[in-house]
Amino acid sequence: MDLNSNKWSLTLDLSGGRIKKLSYDGVLIFGTYKRIDGKVGNTHICAPSFDKEGEERFNLPFHGYARTLIWDSEQIADNIIQIKTVTTSIKDYPAKLELVQRFTLGETFIHRVEVNHIDGLEVPVNIGVHYYWDTPKGWEGATLNSAQLSPYIKTNGYLDLNHESNIVFPHAKYVMKVDGLHSLMLWTSFKTDEIENKKYSNDFCCIEPIIKWPEYFGKPESFIKPHETVSVSVELQKVV
Repeated sequence: MDLNSNKWSLTLDLSGGRIKKLSYDGVLIFGTYKRIDGKVGNTHICAPSFDKEGEERFNLPFHGYARTLIWDSEQIADNIIQIKTVTTSIKDYPAKLELVQRFTLGETFIHRVEVNHIDGLEVPVNIGVHYYWDTPKGWEGATLNSAQLSPYIKTNGYLDLNHESNIVFPHAKYVMKVDGLHSLMLWTSFKTDEIENKKYSNDFCCIEPIIKWPEYFGKPESFIKPHETVSVSVELQKVV
């Protein structure tokens, strides 16, 4: 599924609700990559949990199940598309949730994510957005608000996230504004040789805004009741 407007070009995959490609004025920002570990990766949301936090206590899959579901689409306007899916209640996570993503291609790119509690019991919710950023000149030397990112990318590290951040790669600069997201995970794929040396994917890195990480999911402040909504958003502008 494609949407083109205001120099932005967006390609979605409704299997998993994924961003296969986002570009601005012909410059690729998020892409799809053959990773060094042999897998294929692209941008997806992590909901209703992030990483391994929902596995043991709530029997949720790694990164939640949003990326494994089939999504339905609706064109809201010439430059806005919305996709939705509904989860199934399970014994250890007894809630039915509606997941919504809205993409707006205006002067900036806006990605809004909502989790609506439709039915069931009170449950914890976390949301992460696992963006695969294109780095055609590599990510060594990349910065976030002047802080070097490569040590965090190499160690799957995390940072506190400001409302507005300047992201600088060797090939491009961006301004990212977030609402409802307070932490940032960084990563790229790697493989380890026989003497435990790591070799990393260099053509992309993952900069992943999250509501909060770590030690948030499952705490009282992470729970939502039936008919409540949690929403977050990311606004991205390429610095020309």
